Amino acid sequence: MSIFGILAAFGGGVFAAAIGGLPAFIMTGVFAVLGAGLGIAGLDAGGVIAGNIAFGPFFGPHIAFAGGVAAMAYAKKKGLSENGADIAYAMAGYNDPSVLAVGGLFGVIGYVFKALVVDTLFAGGISSKLVTDGPGFTVFCSAIVARLVFGGKLRTGDKVMSEGAALTTCIFISVCYSLLVGALYVVLQQAAAGNEALSAGLAGNYAVLIFGTAAIGLIFAEFGQPFYGCHHIVIIAAEAAVFGYAAGGAGMAVIAAVIAGTVSGLICDIEGALINSGTDSHIDGPATAILIMTFVLNAIFG
Repeated sequence: MSIFGILAAFGGGVFAAAIGGLPAFIMTGVFAVLGAGLGIAGLDAGGVIAGNIAFGPFFGPHIAFAGGVAAMAYAKKKGLSENGADIAYAMAGYNDPSVLAVGGLFGVIGYVFKALVVDTLFAGGISSKLVTDGPGFTVFCSAIVARLVFGGKLRTGDKVMSEGAALTTCIFISVCYSLLVGALYVVLQQAAAGNEALSAGLAGNYAVLIFGTAAIGLIFAEFGQPFYGCHHIVIIAAEAAVFGYAAGGAGMAVIAAVIAGTVSGLICDIEGALINSGTDSHIDGPATAILIMTFVLNAIFG
């Protein structure tokens, strides 16, 4: 953590609020794919781009997306918006610098929280089995703070999870997307057989590549299409596939991916029904699922 990182985080939060939390997250995906691709190719620039742009002060979800979420919650409290959970709207349109400043403030809060809390307690320093996703953990905590600070009850729904066709769709998509991610990882590793550097690059960057691809897909949601947000499913399935392949080979990779990805999909559905079904603010279901399931995977596989 540095003063320059803090300054950049403030700017990143303002930028995200200005263009909207969802567009900022889509940009996270763009640079995540770029960084992961370069990393698979064995280029050090991949880590720089992924670590400092996709997941750093510019587009890191704990800074940019979290800042956009908080800014919209504040806009609702101020009476500028009727829907404080509208993460797709570009808040530069309000012509109110205070809204953008809230985004910057929460960008700094996210940067500091991740550095001082998550990276200290839940990044392997205490135990290799006590590890979670730093941006996901921070996005969740930041959104809770925004909900409490800018008004609104924590629990918004009157049911535990989706029902009927919605629940069936959630389960079916979770299983099938996870199957795709797990089987694809096996195919890629088999194609890289004999090339240790490429195999290692795939193992180290596959989850980021898959996550970024799903995040870019949210551009369809921004355009109004009923795109099924799935980054929480596929990143967990990808991480499980990498762990499973290393522990037990191809079969274990696919089985682990399907189980973990499906559970992650259901956790997101439950979170959405319980606390993300109102209009006061957005508490991200995918971030919730990612932070929980990353804990689980690391507790199992270390």
